[in-house]
Amino acid sequence: MSGLETAIRNALERSDRTDAEIRARIYQSAREALDAGLRKQGVTDVQVVAAQRQRLEGKIREIEMEERGRVARAEAPPPVSQQPVQQQPSAQFSVDPPVAPATRIPEPHGGVLLGGQTRDAGPKPAGPTSAPALAGDLGSLGAARPERANPAPKPISEPKPADRRKGGPDDRVLDVPPERAAKPRRRRGWVSRLAVWGLCLAVLGGAAWWVYSSEIVQGVIRQASNAGSRPAAGIGAPELDPQQGFSADWAEVFVPQNMAALQPAAQARLEAVAASEGPAVRLLSATPNEAGDVAVQVPVELLREMAGKSSTVALTLQSGANRSVHLAVRCDFGSLGDCSRHRFTATQEKTDALFQVSFDRSLAPNSPGRILINTGLDGPDQPLLLYSVRILPGQ
Repeated sequence: MSGLETAIRNALERSDRTDAEIRARIYQSAREALDAGLRKQGVTDVQVVAAQRQRLEGKIREIEMEERGRVARAEAPPPVSQQPVQQQPSAQFSVDPPVAPATRIPEPHGGVLLGGQTRDAGPKPAGPTSAPALAGDLGSLGAARPERANPAPKPISEPKPADRRKGGPDDRVLDVPPERAAKPRRRRGWVSRLAVWGLCLAVLGGAAWWVYSSEIVQGVIRQASNAGSRPAAGIGAPELDPQQGFSADWAEVFVPQNMAALQPAAQARLEAVAASEGPAVRLLSATPNEAGDVAVQVPVELLREMAGKSSTVALTLQSGANRSVHLAVRCDFGSLGDCSRHRFTATQEKTDALFQVSFDRSLAPNSPGRILINTGLDGPDQPLLLYSVRILPGQ
């Protein structure tokens, strides 16, 4: 908390601390800094947070009382205004006139000039005629001295320090506007930083939108999903080269022209369609259980070739909607046994889903087997386009 108190006082020193609005902004910044520090430290206890906030509010009230006292003292009449009562000039004028005539009356006279002769005025008593002359002479000096003494107070320089003292606070007040003028520069710096961050975010957003619109990410996700579905289909499943297609060793179990090979359950539907990649059958399962399965019959002759061997099953399929479709595939080959349930993802591009089945039994069944497909894993409205089903018997 001492760090926040120091930060508040430093902020007040660098700003116009006489402005209550600026002080309020500094206090609010301190509150926000406290909350951010507590969040960064992972402090979530309500009582601890409340105690820290209460301590901060106490410090803020203490600092605010100091600032208000400082503002009140600054706004009170300065003591300098009581000093220039002009007591010094009155003292100067009251002292100087009597001192100047008293000190300077004896200076010009060693004697008195009368009728062209100079006589000593000391031993002779003042006669009736000389007294007025002397008085006249002293009167003339007295009259001349005030005239010479009157301009004397003008060059007195004592009021100048007072003037400088009066001007001192003004000079110190003039030091504040540069600090206040610095605030718009800080605001412009903050706005410029926001503008730079906004420009960076805009550039990154534009780049992300371009990558998304160019389907680069979708292609990578599609390849990853296809690569993930192949290992799930079975260990050791052979990869199919789409450039070369299927060889003559692959036996066709289903093609779109042979709709009789498909047997839908009660909550499954079939529909022959002409897709962009050629003729296909549109499968739709309303439920993910057995009632939504579509069975593909496997001839008995093919099952006999698969007995006691490892064979590969390939389904050529495509999503029938503008999104990916998840499907489940399992098999039931009678006396040979069955296979585990496999899950695939059909995309908007035509692709081949492969999985491998192995049967240790050599007893050939007498009835056809079934490959069961269900597209209702994510809901009833998940159409799938099925182009073909092929099996490569093991050697």
